[in-house]
Amino acid sequence: MSIDENKATVRRFLNAISSGGNIDLIDDLVAPNYVNRGMGNVDLAGFKAMLSGMQGASHFEIEDLVAEGDAVVLRGTMNITLAVGKQVSARNLTFYRLADGRIVEDDTMTTPDLSQILGDV
Repeated sequence: MSIDENKATVRRFLNAISSGGNIDLIDDLVAPNYVNRGMGNVDLAGFKAMLSGMQGASHFEIEDLVAEGDAVVLRGTMNITLAVGKQVSARNLTFYRLADGRIVEDDTMTTPDLSQILGDV
């Protein structure tokens, strides 16, 4: 896949997991061997289960999207409304690795750390 196609896949992925998105598209955008390193090496099934609880209350703002070969790096902001009603915002850098046009690895670093934000609930 081209660099532009890889960037488009990442954009579609972020739209799918954001509020108003279509999480049914995940299977088209993410490989079966997907791993989310930022959430503790969660596999595809675990990621989809996590999404079902927060998909309606999240939004991603893309500030930069840079690609080289099979890698795409995102700089942006995540805005999430937690189940308890608390709104949180975290700046993030995410490394995506793609193969055959699908995301196989997602490694996010956030400030503040997203696991700490979610752990406060």
